[in-house]
Amino acid sequence: MESSADPGSQPDFQQQLIPKNGPTTAQHTKAPKTRTEPTLRYRKTPTCLLILYLPTLIVPWVLICIMTKRPLGSSSYYDQTGADYTNNAVGVLVAQLLKTINAVLAVPIISTLLANAAIVYAMRRRPDQKLNVQQLFALADKGWSNIPLLWSASARGKSSRFLWLAALLVALGAILQPLISVLVTFEAIAATSCLDIPISGCSRFGPMTVGYDPEPADMPRLQRDLVMQDVLGRLVTVSDLEPQPNLWPINPDANDWVDGYTTPPIRRVFSVYSADFALNPDGFFVTALDNGTNTGVLREHAVRLNSSVHCEHISRSDFPSPCPGAQPLETRIDRPDLRLSVCAPGNISQFPFTPSRNRQDISEDLYVDLEVSRSMAFLSNADNFTVHCTASTSRGYFELGNERNHYIYGPLLDRWPDPDDIAMNFNDFRSMGAHWARPTEEDASTSEGSSILPAQRSIGSPFNNRQDSSVPGPLMVSAEVLFGNYSLLRFITNNVTGLTPAQAYEGVCEHGSIPFTQPIGIVMYGPGPESYCFNAAGKVRDALNTTGEHYTYNLDEQLTTIVATHARLFNTTEYAEYALMMSMYFANRAVLTKTALAEKPFDAREIYYSPGTVMARPNIAMPSLIIITILIFMQTVGLCVVIGFIYSVPTWAPAFESMEVARIGKALADNDLPPFGPVTSEDEKRLAKIDALIGIPTNESASESEMANREGASKKDKGAPSSDNGSPKRMGSVELMLGGKGLITRATK
Repeated sequence: MESSADPGSQPDFQQQLIPKNGPTTAQHTKAPKTRTEPTLRYRKTPTCLLILYLPTLIVPWVLICIMTKRPLGSSSYYDQTGADYTNNAVGVLVAQLLKTINAVLAVPIISTLLANAAIVYAMRRRPDQKLNVQQLFALADKGWSNIPLLWSASARGKSSRFLWLAALLVALGAILQPLISVLVTFEAIAATSCLDIPISGCSRFGPMTVGYDPEPADMPRLQRDLVMQDVLGRLVTVSDLEPQPNLWPINPDANDWVDGYTTPPIRRVFSVYSADFALNPDGFFVTALDNGTNTGVLREHAVRLNSSVHCEHISRSDFPSPCPGAQPLETRIDRPDLRLSVCAPGNISQFPFTPSRNRQDISEDLYVDLEVSRSMAFLSNADNFTVHCTASTSRGYFELGNERNHYIYGPLLDRWPDPDDIAMNFNDFRSMGAHWARPTEEDASTSEGSSILPAQRSIGSPFNNRQDSSVPGPLMVSAEVLFGNYSLLRFITNNVTGLTPAQAYEGVCEHGSIPFTQPIGIVMYGPGPESYCFNAAGKVRDALNTTGEHYTYNLDEQLTTIVATHARLFNTTEYAEYALMMSMYFANRAVLTKTALAEKPFDAREIYYSPGTVMARPNIAMPSLIIITILIFMQTVGLCVVIGFIYSVPTWAPAFESMEVARIGKALADNDLPPFGPVTSEDEKRLAKIDALIGIPTNESASESEMANREGASKKDKGAPSSDNGSPKRMGSVELMLGGKGLITRATK
């Protein structure tokens, strides 16, 4: 479209809007010739700003979302193969840095893009488009970030759809990073790196050894006498209030008082497992490791033995005779006024488990029958009874407490994990003698043939079979210690000959090792067997004195009374179960700890502990993650829409800067803008009626311009310069006009 100005005049070197009352062509000073940029053109700045901004918005959130589930460079925070977490540390730093940069750049960049879009919004792109001067000035003032302006925008005629959408986008950018900082917390988590892996790790020192776990293949080769003597000695001195280091509750949180994690001494005493207290009815198990041993970030298994027992009265006719089994424990004592029979079926010299690491369950039985005369019943407070006790024992493996299971040890496993599972998810290794190989379901002994675990015949075996001398099950061990050749009854049994009553009495009281004298959970009615050993040396001396000067005790009767009071413990089934519970604990403990001790230092499997490599892990609730993701998506889409809007048509200026605002003011009629001073509501109403869209002048818009010029000229002073016909001035190859009715499109150049 050609301008009505003088064709010989040269275009200005600056772009400008044609004022409604602008000076005539003759009043302009001819500008020097220079290269003129197009009036309408596209600009690269918005694209560059968006390319700069979006990575700071999207990349840190993507990194955070990934790191909430797994570290960078690994499939899990609990990768037990020893991953390199350097990438994750770098990722945390990058995320934090980009978040900080985004928080600083969000409002300035979004506001700059909106300022570029405001120019497009003020250009006539559609015939039905409307924009008044009040709304235009609000956009020029960047009112989307001006809270007082937004507060009064509707009342003062400055409100527009663009203004509120722009304010929403700015507010979204301003609150997003503070909101992320509130909702996303970083927790310290210990992960397994190559520094923590035993044997094959990348550290010279590696994790520390916290215990030794026995190999199942070596347990059958343990000397039976080691276990028997150990159990007997502990039953003599045991107190049920004394913490037992190898006792682990099956359910440490069975009740509020016995808390397995806040009061560890309480969960290790026998009294809380008695039938009288019933504070932890689930029972306990035994390991070779101290109670509460954990492995830090490592995942390892340990062998354990669970034993429970139940006793009940039966008819004497149900007592087995003969005692069944290949080599059962059978004790019979026939004395005046007393007959005691004990039967433990099975094989007293055979280890009951195979070398497999899978769970194995066994069952054992014990029968005790006591028959006393009326006089002996009066002396010993014992009654006739027959009791049958059944014990169940399970051997298998469990996972020790670690970072993965929140330091709560796992249950008894039915099967040992397969080799791939062990290699990928656990840190179990065998001993140096096995070249630190990974343990499998069943492994051969590496100490066999050495003198560390000599399978010698036990001195306490009631059978002369030198080929069988292994440790039997825990109930059989208990029966041997309480009623067999390791008990105090060995001085009284019928197969012991050549001992006078004085010698037998002295042997029982001084060398018989009377058990269960300390537990408060066994409160017998009447004196126990130890009471009849009071002043044993004096009684023996008086019995041997034939002068008749001192009272002479009937030591043979004393021996019978000791047997009766020792056996009557089993007449109260609760006491019998409590006593066997303690003795089976010590039997299981001896098998595990003494096997591990005998295997050291070359064949015992070490249990390792490592605190791990501490790293930052972002933590966010799922609802919060969804909300933040939606907000980031909305902001990204909003900015892309803004960019698309900016490039919908070419623009005459990048933004409403001071020069552009001055040109708009110049394009208004003289009476449109109020003078210096307060702006009245009448002034605002008048401005709200003026079309502020910038378009291409047409005949219609030129006529309106001439009318406005004449009205303005009539109010001027006589000395004021008059304008020409108000026709637009040429600007490059296209003319623009405030209030121009011509549309600006992509094709406009």
